[in-house]
Amino acid sequence: MSNREIVDFYLSNGLIQKCIDCQFVKKGKNSIEQQNKDDFFQDLIIILMEYDNEKLNDAVRNGHMNALVTRIIVNNIFSTTSKYYKEYKKYGERAEEITQIMEETIKDEE
Repeated sequence: MSNREIVDFYLSNGLIQKCIDCQFVKKGKNSIEQQNKDDFFQDLIIILMEYDNEKLNDAVRNGHMNALVTRIIVNNIFSTTSKYYKEYKKYGERAEEITQIMEETIKDEE
């Protein structure tokens, strides 16, 4: 099967979304994490579409698709060197720092 067929199948049966939901519960329920979840979902689809076809088919044949998808998610969202961290988490942390500094400045001016 092609990567597209595999991804379409696991999108339609809900496995990919379920894996994302389960792992992001551990990240927290604040709005930034939920926005990151939606963005990462799109990134995960791209990762799977570009994944080595033989390895992806092997995971399907052996019933390891849940483990593969979960491993990709965990390796991205809980790492400080991943693309996810650099594009979403690090940006969010800096935005929070700027907001905090601005709030402190406003309080000092009052």
